Amino acid sequence: MRRSLVIITAALCALFGSEIAHGATLEVGPGKTYTKVSAAIKAAASGDTIEVSPGTYTNDFAQINKDLTIKGLAGKARPHLQATTQISNGKGIFVIGGTAKVVVERLEFSGAKVKDKNGAGIRMQGSSLEVRDCYFHDNQNGILSGGAVPHTVHIERSEFANNGNQGSGYEHNIYISGDCTEFTLRESYSHGAKSGHNVKSRAKLNYILYNRIMDEATGTASYSVDLPQGGRSYVIGNLIQQGPKAENKGTILSYKAEGATNPILELFVINNTFVNDSGKTNTNFVRAKTATKAWLINNLFIGPGNMLSLGSANADKKDQGNLKAQAN
Repeated sequence: MRRSLVIITAALCALFGSEIAHGATLEVGPGKTYTKVSAAIKAAASGDTIEVSPGTYTNDFAQINKDLTIKGLAGKARPHLQATTQISNGKGIFVIGGTAKVVVERLEFSGAKVKDKNGAGIRMQGSSLEVRDCYFHDNQNGILSGGAVPHTVHIERSEFANNGNQGSGYEHNIYISGDCTEFTLRESYSHGAKSGHNVKSRAKLNYILYNRIMDEATGTASYSVDLPQGGRSYVIGNLIQQGPKAENKGTILSYKAEGATNPILELFVINNTFVNDSGKTNTNFVRAKTATKAWLINNLFIGPGNMLSLGSANADKKDQGNLKAQAN
């Protein structure tokens, strides 16, 4: 066995060289090589990791066109990328472009504003974005994806709060475009969106798993969850609440209400708790304007309203193990 391992190792070294290359680590913070995140991004090569020390990085905007991991170091608070002026690139604090694959961990984004009111903590126009343990608040959009490049977005263990612009209806906590092939939101907390939606995705495949998605007392979102182009969508294990100040009190989860139509129109709503605190008695907890399949399984619906409004007479509809209860 040992002789075999030696032979295999020798063969790999002959094929790839005696050393396996790893990306460099660039450090950002007081007393570090770089004092600005944008400077480290500009200096980095594809495959590098950028480690950001705790602190506030004001108006530190960056274009990212290479594969990078950007992560905040442990501390009492996440490193904070704060915009206090309109963003000169017209898009976001981080703008991901080209075919870049980017991982962002343990960072805070706030204050993103641009002239067309679509400023984002992260504007995703690249190939792949993974976000872990980040906090997006008080931006026009928390994360906004869009552009002509097919892409994936995966978000987990992150918080989105108070993003949007009161009365406009255009900005959201999270907005994923129709160019997205797969969107995952997992174990996250999206709440208090202003006028737009707490979660909006036009992706062809959606996984919305084990989140808290809530207006709470002060949020003025339209829908709590909006999947306007349909897609194969799994909404599983979430707490989804519509609050008393919601701008659109007729629907909590909306499916295929407008826009282009994704190739697959299948909606699976399983093991969720929905709460209607809007004060409206005929709210649709789930409204699917068009669907070939709409399964509601083992959900708890609290408050007045209709569990499912389905506009497709011939859809494969399943209502199994759901419970309806009145709020106290």
